[in-house]
Amino acid sequence: MNNKAKIHLSKYEIEVVTDTLWILTKQSITEKIFFFFGEMHELYKSLHTNLNSFFDEFHFIKNGKISKGENYLGLPYVILDYPASFEKNNLFMIRTMFWWGNFFSITLHISGYERMQKLNLKNLLSYLKEKNFFVCINEDEWHHNFETTNYLPAIEMYKKDWAEVRKKKFFKISKKIELAKWAKAPEFLEKTFGELIEIINISFPVGEKVP
Repeated sequence: MNNKAKIHLSKYEIEVVTDTLWILTKQSITEKIFFFFGEMHELYKSLHTNLNSFFDEFHFIKNGKISKGENYLGLPYVILDYPASFEKNNLFMIRTMFWWGNFFSITLHISGYERMQKLNLKNLLSYLKEKNFFVCINEDEWHHNFETTNYLPAIEMYKKDWAEVRKKKFFKISKKIELAKWAKAPEFLEKTFGELIEIINISFPVGEKVP
């Protein structure tokens, strides 16, 4: 055989490739994440119904969508989109994400001309600082990591930073909790979801409908 065709594995890689336990464990964890997100979906439904009628203005998917992938920056992930509305070129969603080896996050993502025209960010920054949110400063709205090129803590933002955010064609804010704090994740996600609903109240004038 041509030596160039040989694939050499490190000692660690040999240990991994001959061990079935780790892949079975990964599958088990993923199943548990799906179950956990299913429970959070039901909780979110009760919270948004009880706390705010705003979402009635959106044609959002009736049930949340849970999906998974294997390669966000090389690592597996699971996401729950609820509530979510994908209409024409307009998007509104709250996305809960599990990213293997990193964190749980929950994000409010709004984009599209019609959505952004209705969005009032004037009095929001102080609330975001108080609640320790991160604000997306990237030009690409489809990055989910918390690198400094993507998210900036609201508490570190100045007026000029906020002015740049308000010029964008999309708006994203997020929070995360490390996977080492697994037991605290349900409470964290529930609390942050409630804060996001409050942000919707602040950001969209009462009584104004979203197209």
